[in-house]
Amino acid sequence: MGKFYNKMVEKRLAEKFEAFLIQTRPNARNNRLISFLNDNRIAERSFGGYSISETGLESDKNPNSAGAINEVNKFIRDAFGNPYIPGSSLKGAIRTILMNTTPKWNNENAVNDFGRFPKENKNLIPWGPKKGKEYDDLFNAIRVSDSKPFDNKSLILVQKWDYSAKTNKAKPLPLYRESISPLTKIEFEITTTTDEAGRLIEELGKRAQAFYKDYKAFFLSEFPDDKIQANLQYPIYLGAGSGAWTKTLFKQADGILQRRYSRMKTKMVKKGVLKLTKAPLKTVKIPSGNHSLVKNHESFYEMGKANFMIKEIDK
Repeated sequence: MGKFYNKMVEKRLAEKFEAFLIQTRPNARNNRLISFLNDNRIAERSFGGYSISETGLESDKNPNSAGAINEVNKFIRDAFGNPYIPGSSLKGAIRTILMNTTPKWNNENAVNDFGRFPKENKNLIPWGPKKGKEYDDLFNAIRVSDSKPFDNKSLILVQKWDYSAKTNKAKPLPLYRESISPLTKIEFEITTTTDEAGRLIEELGKRAQAFYKDYKAFFLSEFPDDKIQANLQYPIYLGAGSGAWTKTLFKQADGILQRRYSRMKTKMVKKGVLKLTKAPLKTVKIPSGNHSLVKNHESFYEMGKANFMIKEIDK
């Protein structure tokens, strides 16, 4: 932005640009930087930064936005500008799988009814030091590295879609996200420091399948099968766009989430919508031949859906 602003000063457009930033309404058609450049006949684009490829599958028909893009969620980057997935994101997904598949955590005690609104019982899993007790912190014993960084060529700019089970229709939203392109391989390193943590990670694949089976029965079964991706390996949901049910004890949260959303501008009707996006159709080779990643002809993918495999290494 510094290089761009210096160029505006050079062109004597600094005050005009500042006024554009202050006065432009969020939902206006001219709220994008490209509008300012075009209106002022600025053809130059070498202001630094980076570019992300569009999918070509974006919708121009959105009655709620009149063509405006309200938001683009950027991918997190390291100090050198390379995108990566924080270890905390994967660790949170692992925590969700383990909690949903461990009976001593996935029970009625998982909900704390104290106070005005029920919420997750944060004390269910041992965490941090406790006075007079032996130190016991399971998720401190499961240590997840940040992913290896990758380049912008592995990202695409995708539009968010909400699919309603009630109407059986997908609704495009004026929200976009920098997302990992289908079939991109991302590597993490997981280290365990206790026997219990090691055992849970060894079981993570089977637990992920069990979690997915219950999640599908609870939520995905309400939607057309061709909008649901088959699992090629162990399933997991990563990132903010995959939906609230993928990040909680969904059976216990049923009812709690709806009440929480009732206080927000966007309400949750029943169990809400399926979070989808569109990306180019891809196939992968399996022993029986080529397999399409999606089962529909509209290029719909589940937002945040990934598959994983674990390889043990000795150091």
